[in-house]
Amino acid sequence: MTAPDTKRPRLRPPEQRYAAAGFTLLEVMIAMAVLALSLTSMLTSQMASLRATRYAQTITSVAFLADYQLIETEYIVRKEGGWVLEDKFYEGTFADQGWPDVKYKCIVDFLKLPEFTELRAAKDDTDRANRGESSMYYRSAADQAFTALGMVWTPVKQAIERSIRKVKCTVKWKNGNLDEEFIVNTFWADPEKLKQLPGLGGEAKEGDLGNEQQQGGGAGAGTGTGTGTGTSTGGPGRQPAGGSGPGSSMGMGGSRR
Repeated sequence: MTAPDTKRPRLRPPEQRYAAAGFTLLEVMIAMAVLALSLTSMLTSQMASLRATRYAQTITSVAFLADYQLIETEYIVRKEGGWVLEDKFYEGTFADQGWPDVKYKCIVDFLKLPEFTELRAAKDDTDRANRGESSMYYRSAADQAFTALGMVWTPVKQAIERSIRKVKCTVKWKNGNLDEEFIVNTFWADPEKLKQLPGLGGEAKEGDLGNEQQQGGGAGAGTGTGTGTGTSTGGPGRQPAGGSGPGSSMGMGGSRR
C-alpha cells in the first residue's frame, strides 16, 4: 500500500507574504504621526506668511496715510493763518479714506530756542565738569568762537523760530490684540519768514532798486591811466571803499535779482 501523492503548498518568500498581508497597525500609526507633523508645520508656515503679507499691506497703507496727513496738516495750518509762535495739535481718523480704525495725531512743534545766557551757563557747567575749576581761568579758541556766537545769536534765534517747524505725526491702529503705531518726523522750512526779520543785515529793501538807479544803475567802466578821470556808461558810478578821486577805479552799479 502506498501513500497518497499530495503536494505540499509552496511557501512564498517573507517579503511577499508581508506585502500581501498589508501594513501593520504600528506602521499606519507612525505614518499618520509623520503626516500630522508635516501638515502642522506647513499650516504654521502658511499662516505666518499670510500674517506677514497682511502686515506689509497695512504698514504700506499706513505710511501713505501718514504722508497724506502731513500734507493735509500743512494745508490746514496755512488755511488757519500760517505759523504761530506756539505748538499746534491735530488729531482724528482716516474714515474718509476708508480706514476708520486708523487714528492719527500730529504736532506742529514750535522750536523754542534758549537765550544765549542759558547756553553760556550750560557750556560753563560742562567745561567745569570736564576740566575742573581751572576752566574758569582758561579760554580756548572754541570759547572765543562761542563768545562771537553771542553777538549774532538773537537774529539766528529769531530766524530759526520763525522759519522752521518740527512736525511729528503718529498713526495708530489695532493689529489683533496688539496696538501698533507708525511715527513720521519731518521739518518744515519757510524762507519767506526770514524777510520779516528786521536788522539781519544785507537784506534787500523795497527802495534799494530805485536808489541804485538814481545813483547809477548798471555796470560803469572807468578808463584812463595814472590818476586819469574815468567815465562811466549809465551815470556816475558808485565809488568803492578806499578809492580817492572821481573814477579812481571802475564804477559800480547795483542790480537786483
